[in-house]
Amino acid sequence: MEKIFSFLGKVIVGVVILVCLSLVAPRFIGMQAYNVISGSMEPTISVGSIVYVKTADFKELSKGDIIAFDSGASVVTHRIVSIDESDKLITTKGDANDANDFMPVAYVNVIGKITAHLPLLGYVAAAISTTLGKIITGVIFIVGVILSGAGGSKKRKVETRKHENESPTNKKKTNPKIVLAIGLVIVFGALGGFLYIYMDYNGSNELYDDLNDSYVETEKEVPWYEMVQVDFEDLKKINPDVIGWIYVENTDISYPIMYSGNDSTYLRTTIEKQPATAGSIFLEGLNRPDFSDSHDIIYGHNMRNLSMFGTLKFYKSEPNYLEEHKYFQILTPEKKMRFEIFTYFDTDAASWVYTLPYSDNKDFEDFIGKLKSNAYKDIETEKEVHSSDKVTTLSTCSTTGRRFTLHGYLCDER
Repeated sequence: MEKIFSFLGKVIVGVVILVCLSLVAPRFIGMQAYNVISGSMEPTISVGSIVYVKTADFKELSKGDIIAFDSGASVVTHRIVSIDESDKLITTKGDANDANDFMPVAYVNVIGKITAHLPLLGYVAAAISTTLGKIITGVIFIVGVILSGAGGSKKRKVETRKHENESPTNKKKTNPKIVLAIGLVIVFGALGGFLYIYMDYNGSNELYDDLNDSYVETEKEVPWYEMVQVDFEDLKKINPDVIGWIYVENTDISYPIMYSGNDSTYLRTTIEKQPATAGSIFLEGLNRPDFSDSHDIIYGHNMRNLSMFGTLKFYKSEPNYLEEHKYFQILTPEKKMRFEIFTYFDTDAASWVYTLPYSDNKDFEDFIGKLKSNAYKDIETEKEVHSSDKVTTLSTCSTTGRRFTLHGYLCDER
C-alpha cells in the first residue's frame, strides 16, 4: 500500500509540474498562451484548448494561417482568408463559421500566429487562474509530495541494515524534504500571485474612485444633464487621450473614456498609462474620437469585482434591472449625450455587431433591425429607432464565453 501511495504521489507531483510548465515555459521563448472559449475554430481547435501564439511579421503571414488578434476587449483566434498587402488588412474566418468575419483585421491588432495548441488544457488553465484554483493546485501539490515520501523512511531503514557493511558509494535517494521545500516555494509563489492580483484590482479601484472624487461631481434627483459634471481640463492634464466620460445612470459605472486609434493601448492600461488587469474604458479605434459617427463602440472589461463593465451582466440576470437603469450618458468637453437602451444580447467576438462605419442609409436601418431581432427581451422605448438615429454599443466579455453587448440610441443632447 505504501508503494501505491508513493507512486500516486509522484504522479500527482509530475502532473502538476508539467501543467505549470506548459503554461509558463512558453513565455520564456517569446510566446503567449490563450484559452479558447468559443467553438468558432472547431474541429481544428476545440473549446477548452490552449493556443500558443508567437509574434509574426506582416510578411510572414499567409492565407491559411491561424492568427490571434485583438478584437476590442477580447482576443480572437481565426484563420486568414485573404490579405490586403497595400493597406495591411487581413480578412479572417472561423472554421466553424459560414461567413467571413465582418471586419478586416488591421495588422497592428495582430498578436501573432498560432504555433501549437493543446486540447483540454485551457480548462485547466482557466481553473488555475482563479484564486480558488491556485489554492487547490497548491494543496494538491503538497499532498502529492507527502504521498511520494510514503514508506520512504521504512525502506531506508531496511536498506541501511542490509548494506551497513558495504562501501558508502551507493546513490543517495532524493530527500523528500527537498521536494517539499520546492513545493512550498511554489505554493508561496502562488500566494504572492494572489497578493499581486488583489493589489492590482484594489489599485484600479482606488484610482478610479479618486478620479470620481477629484474630477467629477454627481447628483441625483436633478435633470439628467445636471447629474454629472466633469472637469475635462484637469483630466486631460493626466492623459490627453481622455475624450469623454461614461455614466450609466444609478450605477457605479462612471469612468473616463480613452481613445488611442487602436484597440490594444488601453486594453490593460490605466488612464495614468500604468499596466492593470482592469485597463480602461475605451472607444473603438475605427471610430472618430469626437463621437460623430452613427455607430460608436465602447469597450470595457467584465471584472470579477464588478468594476468597469462588470455590472452590465445584471441586465440579463436580474428581471427588473433594465427598468431601474434604462439610460446611460456620454459626456465630452463640448456636449452631454443621453442614450436610452433599446436592446442587449450575447454575440460572437468577431460578430457583425462590430461593423463600422455607418450612416443614414438602408444598411444601417438593416443593422438596427438586426440588433432588435437579437434582443433578449422586447424593450419599450420613447421612440422607434431608425437609421437617422445615433447608436452607441457597450461591449464586454460574457460569462458564456462570448461577448455581451448593450445598445442605446441618442434620445437627448445638451
